[in-house]
Amino acid sequence: MAKIAGTKNGRLSSIVPADADVSAVADAIVKVVDAPFGRKPFRVHIDPSQDGAEVVNAVSDRVRVELLRRIGLGDLLSPRDLTAQS
Repeated sequence: MAKIAGTKNGRLSSIVPADADVSAVADAIVKVVDAPFGRKPFRVHIDPSQDGAEVVNAVSDRVRVELLRRIGLGDLLSPRDLTAQS
């Protein structure tokens, strides 16, 4: 199992561009933290390899939204300001 994991990690790291800027992650975190209440994104993508994960996650997010709405839990899809309640 360790051999498979090591091989997989090596292959995954080989698709990341050598000039990938790790500060892009920090910049994305700052943007999320600075976003006002109710405007923070559900998911943020930083993908210098452009390996398709963003497309897969978008489909997954859409299916999750549809499922939650269908089972009556759509209220979980947006934040609720608990400080505004009495």
